[in-house]
Amino acid sequence: MRHAMKNKTVQDGIAVLLLALALGVRSLIGFLSTGQRTAWILSPWLFPLLLALIGLPLAAALLRRAWRESGLEADEAVPAVSAPGQRRMAALVLLTAAYLVLMGPIRFVPATMLYLAALIRLLGERRRGMIAAVAVLTPLALYALFVLALSVRLP
Repeated sequence: MRHAMKNKTVQDGIAVLLLALALGVRSLIGFLSTGQRTAWILSPWLFPLLLALIGLPLAAALLRRAWRESGLEADEAVPAVSAPGQRRMAALVLLTAAYLVLMGPIRFVPATMLYLAALIRLLGERRRGMIAAVAVLTPLALYALFVLALSVRLP
């Protein structure tokens, strides 16, 4: 088991699985706690739930790939994930969890702006103008598309 956890594909699969499960549970709790019994198609929690449902097969594919790759010879070295890589993955999981928690109190657009800015910075982008542009324009474009054009409420 310890050997398998050093495999980057296994780590990625577990991270995607945990994120998909967290997003799915948060979507279901959000939908059930609204008190309104609207159809799922009108619910603002449908999109996060769909993302979670997309994440589950992706996680399964990653774990299946890791299972197939585990047929390596016993003396072959499996490249270990470096300490900075482990810290980055942990930061990504914590950042996504914070995003899910913040989405309720501060709503979709501000939470997504903060999340995208932190995520882009975590992934290595250094240009502040680029970070600001993507972090501001992406949630506004999503808001315009879903709320204004499609009349779908966002969380």
